[in-house]
Amino acid sequence: MRARTTRFLGATAIAACACLTLTGTASAVAPANGLEDVLAAAGSDTTVDITGAILANANGAAWNTDPDNHVNIPPLLAAGTTFTVPGDLYADQVVYNTTTTLPPNGSSQGKAALKASGDAGDGKIDIARSSSPRGSSDPASFEYYAFATDGVTWSSSATGSGAGLTLTLAQLRGIYDGSITNWNQVGGANAAIVVYLPQTGSGTLSFFTTTVLGFDPTTKPVTVKRFQEHDANSIPAADRANAIAPFSIAQWIAQGNAVTADKRAGFTVNPLTGAGFNGSPVAGSAGNYTPAFTTAFLGSRSVYHVLDTRTPSYDQAQRAVGFAAGDTAATASPLCGGQLATTIKRYGFLTVSGPNGLSCVKS
Repeated sequence: MRARTTRFLGATAIAACACLTLTGTASAVAPANGLEDVLAAAGSDTTVDITGAILANANGAAWNTDPDNHVNIPPLLAAGTTFTVPGDLYADQVVYNTTTTLPPNGSSQGKAALKASGDAGDGKIDIARSSSPRGSSDPASFEYYAFATDGVTWSSSATGSGAGLTLTLAQLRGIYDGSITNWNQVGGANAAIVVYLPQTGSGTLSFFTTTVLGFDPTTKPVTVKRFQEHDANSIPAADRANAIAPFSIAQWIAQGNAVTADKRAGFTVNPLTGAGFNGSPVAGSAGNYTPAFTTAFLGSRSVYHVLDTRTPSYDQAQRAVGFAAGDTAATASPLCGGQLATTIKRYGFLTVSGPNGLSCVKS
């Protein structure tokens, strides 16, 4: 493991980047020599865009003099395309594609890839993006850095059978357990409800079914269809008018603020009463949306960057998205030091308050 070369990551070094609105993946920087580490992040679709901005900040920061090359792997690739993670001293180049080497898609796959990297000590994956907390099968070497708060609520087409509705928590659960089957049973149009859940392995899927619903709809008498989380374009056009689907509030805001690709397909994120917060989950207007829910909302959840202390670039990954024992806001990563608060809000998340004035919480 290469020793950390710079501990001070204060506001002066990153001020010029504090309001990043970059999208997608962090730009890879050309190797300046043969000694730089390539740090690859993979996993959650919920946080791929905000992590892209965070890692792009790290690539361009004055403190990154080694330089380390932070690469953000997308969870999905367009048909026939590839995504290349350059090689470094620890791992060979990896070329992800849509047939033989798919990128990790979702929190579970991201964490599985990080564990495999730690098991092998090869550094192929250094950071797992996760919208789910520590699991019982995680190795003890995993470190979770909660850096923002998202919310998950139900969504429907703005012009469809559920347009303009507010659901109670009991009604939402009734739809997903099969006891409510028509939109007119909850005040909408006379049309059968088409029930959607995210792809398997999704942290949003796990959170929505475990925390918000409290049960697995696939065990109930209801037909469940799948879509790529937070991408209403992946719901067939014929289903959209009558579909219901969970949606990340942060992703909806980021898409509405044009800091990432708009995949909402006319879907709105809607109020859910009886769940700790009864108002609209979003305030503002297009381009200036902000989260309006509170942490009292049943649908609120932390999002994380997960590190494995066994990976050869662990120290560099911690410098980019975490903090070490004794760090303050002046010495932690810009993310955990609070310098990227504007970016976090722009991408639709609530910020986090941690110990010692930090804006991350380690677990």
